[in-house]
Amino acid sequence: ALREGLATILPGRTISALLTGEELERSVCGVQEIDVQLLASVTEYSGCNKADRHVGFFWEALESFDHEERAALLRFTWGRSRLPLSADDFSQRFKIQSFPHRPADQYLPVAHTCFFSLELPAYSTVEIMKDKLRYAIHNCQAIDGDDTSVGMAAAALGWEADD
Repeated sequence: ALREGLATILPGRTISALLTGEELERSVCGVQEIDVQLLASVTEYSGCNKADRHVGFFWEALESFDHEERAALLRFTWGRSRLPLSADDFSQRFKIQSFPHRPADQYLPVAHTCFFSLELPAYSTVEIMKDKLRYAIHNCQAIDGDDTSVGMAAAALGWEADD
């Protein structure tokens, strides 16, 4: 279907001469395998830094995840399942933010897909990090759920910062 659409702009032979099917897919959709080092290279930190123990636990957990779990983490944090081809192709940087609530081990991470950001609790072990991330990426998949009854109930819990 994509090739047919492009053929309305460029002759079909021109497309075939320029790109193979795999090259066209990579250019349009990105790389299917999640490159953790590429993601780390486009990450910025807010209220924490990459030397923090729990941030190290995050990267260790992500390295240990299989392809499906990494793709699920991207969907959870960005609403996409693939990374762009290179750091220059990112429209926005991934942001890991501090999570102010304690005790951290009792909370799940919070994602903001519009901002490609993750509020990351300072979990006490890498195993807790893995468990909490896995729970979140497999069970907290609603995007833009603020106007739903679940979103309204979550907002009523008072998670906003105190004034």
